[in-house]
Amino acid sequence: MTNNSIFKKICIANNLKHFEIKDIFKCGGFEFSSSLIKAYMAGSQNKNYEKLSDEHFEGFLNGFIIYSRGPVDEPTVLPRTIENFIIAQVESGNSAVLDEIRSLIERAPADTEN
Repeated sequence: MTNNSIFKKICIANNLKHFEIKDIFKCGGFEFSSSLIKAYMAGSQNKNYEKLSDEHFEGFLNGFIIYSRGPVDEPTVLPRTIENFIIAQVESGNSAVLDEIRSLIERAPADTEN
């Protein structure tokens, strides 16, 4: 799956509006226009399609966490919206998204305090 398709699925699953997506990107350190966000949501065959870079996708995910639970330096609890999304993917049997999440978790730096 591409960053764009995962991004789009997260937005649809959480019923995010464009102004909320803009706020989420802003929490992640990026400010994008509505037209660029629409280009990220567009299908790859669409003439307005823009590829969502790894850096921007990471900013969206980080911003989504902050947007969902508020700013915390070291979160210890998985935000409820992320937890619900993962549970929904497990229940629907969406192995492609689950594999991508597993890959992201495996690439995440290990907690060095334990």
